Amino acid sequence: MNTQLFLLLIPYVFLFTSILYKKRHRILRLLMYTSIAIIATYLYSSRSIDAISLVLALPSTYVSLFISLYTDTYSEENRYPPYLPVLIDSFSLTMISAFIAPNLLGLVTMWTIAELVGFILVSIGEKHSIEGGTKASKIFLFISTMKFELSVFTLIAIASLTVVGASTAVAWYEPLTIPYWELAKLGIEIPLFALPLAIIGFITKMGLVPLHFWLPEAHSVAPSPASALLSGVMTAMGVYGLLRLVEIYTMDHTFLVYTLLLLGSLSIIYGGLQSAIQRDGKKLLAYSTIAGNGFTALALSYYVYTFSPIGLATLLVAVLSHMGYKTTLFLNTGLLEQMTGFRYIHRSRGLATITPLASAGGLLALFSLIGIPPTAGFTAKLLLLIELISSLDAVTGLLLLASIAYIVISVIIALTYAKVYFGEPSSLLGFGNRKIGVLQEYSALLTGASNILFVLVIAVYPGLYQYLTFYVLSSPLVLLIAYLFITVARRKV
Repeated sequence: MNTQLFLLLIPYVFLFTSILYKKRHRILRLLMYTSIAIIATYLYSSRSIDAISLVLALPSTYVSLFISLYTDTYSEENRYPPYLPVLIDSFSLTMISAFIAPNLLGLVTMWTIAELVGFILVSIGEKHSIEGGTKASKIFLFISTMKFELSVFTLIAIASLTVVGASTAVAWYEPLTIPYWELAKLGIEIPLFALPLAIIGFITKMGLVPLHFWLPEAHSVAPSPASALLSGVMTAMGVYGLLRLVEIYTMDHTFLVYTLLLLGSLSIIYGGLQSAIQRDGKKLLAYSTIAGNGFTALALSYYVYTFSPIGLATLLVAVLSHMGYKTTLFLNTGLLEQMTGFRYIHRSRGLATITPLASAGGLLALFSLIGIPPTAGFTAKLLLLIELISSLDAVTGLLLLASIAYIVISVIIALTYAKVYFGEPSSLLGFGNRKIGVLQEYSALLTGASNILFVLVIAVYPGLYQYLTFYVLSSPLVLLIAYLFITVARRKV
């Protein structure tokens, strides 16, 4: 355990060193994210963490690296404080560390630090933004963060009281320090009356209706790199928390299944309708986060209902698809904001002509949102539909109807946003008189590529790898690559 703690400190050494040596900051960031990916892989190979932690940690590291590289020029051109890139890296590292923490103590510690850094980032955006609200940071702190703390301390209290009550020789803090699988062996039960307290923080972090009201303001007012992390990575932590909950503790799973089904369905309808009427690009994406996590809640509901391995694979792909397309689209919206000085999409056209590389990444993200093969979004939707149809009953029937509703709504959201890429460039593009950095474009392109790369997670699950051939054969990537080369060739350098 001491070795593990030492290893987890290595990325933070690179982070603190990068603060001292700003000229080497990008190289140190690359080392920082590479080291945490290697550490995650080592912890998995040594059986200190399980496949769920690894599957969520490595993709989070991938998108976080490019969000970090994107932030330099974004911060300079938009006149954010010079320490914004360091905060973005700190935010990313603490969330990834929470994923690879082997016990409750590590999870709670790193998650709490991530919440505080997220609060600071929202506060910075609140002071800087002209479109956002003025209470977003307070709502984020007192609603999102406090409810998370309520849930985790409920879980800690139940675990400590149960273990200490069973053996007076055990210290109250021991459940915090032992690995998850050893804690699961203790058979700790959550009483039905305490279950709402145990899950409310994680459901709030996912932004599900009716616990969503902190999310649109916080995600839209934060700097775009922070919005990408808040939406793509931090909401995934809510899913991760619920997964740990159902694996470690025994409980009434029926309550959780129907709760996720109901809240997921409401989130899809509300988030989708709100997204379709937004003119502010970041608010459109924020409300679509509510709808997207509503779909993830359906996948989680199905997994808790069946506990099938394919159900778990479907859930993880759903989480990763949301991570891929949402981080990319927030970075693209940041470029739009950088060029125009605002985020309104109803009067913005021709982004693909100005930023062809970033726009190619954005189109991949929209393909995933719509559900075009071979993207992760298509994979998640297809797998869930197949599973629901093959096991049709009252519960899966309701899940199927809600999933179909999300498929329709996601197409509407994608088509609403897609308008910014096409047509003649708007006269407003360039109005902000701010340059677009090469690293920003490539970062958005490579986060967009994650919408394809993250599909590979299904290859590790028996019985699913045969889908990959179908995805490749039915891929629109040839058309996208042709479009990319044409636009780049026509671009005057």
